[in-house]
Amino acid sequence: MKRRLAKQFVTGLAAVAIAGAAAAQLPDRRAVRPAAAPNNKAVLELLTEMELLKEQLRDLRGQLEVQNHQMEQMRSRQTQALADFDRRLRELESRRAAAPAPAGEGPGLVVTPPVGGGAGMPPATVPPPAAAQPPAPNANEQQQYDAAFALMKQGRYEEAAQRFREFIARNPRGALADNAQYWIGEAAYVTRDFRTALEEFNKVLTNYPQSPKVPDALLKIGYTHYELGAYELARQTLNQVVARYPNTAVARSAQLRLEKLPQNGQ
Repeated sequence: MKRRLAKQFVTGLAAVAIAGAAAAQLPDRRAVRPAAAPNNKAVLELLTEMELLKEQLRDLRGQLEVQNHQMEQMRSRQTQALADFDRRLRELESRRAAAPAPAGEGPGLVVTPPVGGGAGMPPATVPPPAAAQPPAPNANEQQQYDAAFALMKQGRYEEAAQRFREFIARNPRGALADNAQYWIGEAAYVTRDFRTALEEFNKVLTNYPQSPKVPDALLKIGYTHYELGAYELARQTLNQVVARYPNTAVARSAQLRLEKLPQNGQ
């Protein structure tokens, strides 16, 4: 009896082992799955987004080209304006040389105090000295001046200012020294170095009081005070431009800037 049971147990174990081996050799159908079909809708959406991005990029490039073109036009207009302004200044100098000095000069120019002066310091009145006609520029002076002014037209303001300073050092009483001094102030103003601009424009009034550039320098002094927030000094200076040079372009410009000033002077 016991032998028969033992034999049946061994036979069962063998059957189980054979069945397990056979099952191990069968492929696992659950592990093999067909690849998922591509989602055509997602691919189309991605392509559409790429096309939209390309179109936006083309639009941005077009806008950039337009802005570059506008900047070139503005630069060209600025260069032309500087050249025209310098030409008018020279014409005024020629007229001044041909016309006799007036009998009375009226009240002196008001020169605003330099930056760093005491608070509330009133503007100083400087009586104009007797007119002294400078000699005509020689070829060397004209060449130096034109070289410095060419840098201004190119927008190289710091280099131009340095050249004009060197020009004044060589020709302090030359026919173009007052022009050079004015453009030093203009170079500082354009680059928004307003404190330096104020000092340099004031030098036109004090060093060259008979210069035809005095009205423009006085106007720019008013502009510079405005930019620095010194509205009361700006008001005084611009009112002086209107009073001294009525019915002129500088007077009209001064009046327009006066209208922008705060009414309370603050």
